[in-house]
Amino acid sequence: MQIGTFTGDSTLTKQDDLVEIISILINRKIEGAYWDFKREHHQDNADLIHDVLCLANAKHTGNRFLIFGVDDKEFSLHPINEDTGRRSQADLASLFRDNAKKFFQSRFPEFYLKEIELNKILLDVLVIEDTPHKPYYLVERYKKNFAHHIYTRISDTNTPVNDAAQPHEIERMWRERFGLDMPPLERARRYLIEPDAWAHLDEGDGSNMNFYHTTFPEFTLKVADAEDLIDRHQEWTRGEIRKDNNYAGYYDLHYHQTRLARIHYVSFDDHKKSMVAPDWEPRGTGRFYFYKADSIDYAVQKFYSTFRRDDSSTLSIRGEGEAGNEARSQWGHQMKIPVLRSGELENFLGPDGKRDFREIMNPSTDKAEQYQLFLRNQLDFEYWRNRQNEG
Repeated sequence: MQIGTFTGDSTLTKQDDLVEIISILINRKIEGAYWDFKREHHQDNADLIHDVLCLANAKHTGNRFLIFGVDDKEFSLHPINEDTGRRSQADLASLFRDNAKKFFQSRFPEFYLKEIELNKILLDVLVIEDTPHKPYYLVERYKKNFAHHIYTRISDTNTPVNDAAQPHEIERMWRERFGLDMPPLERARRYLIEPDAWAHLDEGDGSNMNFYHTTFPEFTLKVADAEDLIDRHQEWTRGEIRKDNNYAGYYDLHYHQTRLARIHYVSFDDHKKSMVAPDWEPRGTGRFYFYKADSIDYAVQKFYSTFRRDDSSTLSIRGEGEAGNEARSQWGHQMKIPVLRSGELENFLGPDGKRDFREIMNPSTDKAEQYQLFLRNQLDFEYWRNRQNEG
């Protein structure tokens, strides 16, 4: 297993994975750039904040770990449940939240606390998530931690509280924050996550759906004319009212004069609502529709949904049939296209050797049946995901 690379995508590191990661780190009998051992929880809040800032700003791709219950000299284990100063997730969250205004842009590192068991001994692990918002630093002094001092961690050593990171380290953090070392498409996807950083682009056509990034105006997102043949009647669209007035088009994402992506969207009911067309895979004689969480298509879908402030993330459920009735029972009259994390699609559909390609090669051509198959596949995925989460 490659350790320390679980960033989560808003998903917590699985318990079994975390136990294995921490076990490997302890067995190394050293500390490193992204992990730090503590025999007990901090008694001084300033020390805790300093340690978290150092780990959060360290050069590493992946999560960082502050491990409580491990001696940093002998690397022996000590039951954390015997620590009278033990803190909870709520304690830690309150400390940072109550002092949020002391941090640059009121943003502090994202973290969560997990209890694990190794050799029948309980340990606490503060998992500090890897985010692009570095550098994290104070703009107002907190006890012995100085304002405007950017701390980091090199190898097994934190920046002293009365010192600051080296200029080249600070430059690295800012470059990561702005994505300057990333390919343009990845930069664009990151920028789209923060719609407030974009402004309307006046093209003189009366459209309010064209945008440019205010810090990096070389990135633009515009509505483009579509060919007549572009599909606007796929199964996922058929629950919307007045489906005959659906309109399909493209969003074009540009970097300078280079088009990075062309994204298919569908507008419903004379442009009252628009959605980016989801991806799909065959399943049985129907199709399963989804967005990938890390895709540019989903980033654009969220971006426009935020600006429109409408119900452009939901679809109406219509039509008679067993799957339609079950869908209404499960979701009411509105459903959402699922957003898939890494590995979920393959695990849900199953390996190629176990899929019935005789069905896939003979898809349904009846529109009513296609819609029922669409609902059935969406329901089956939700049931499957719920079982995975329960497990």
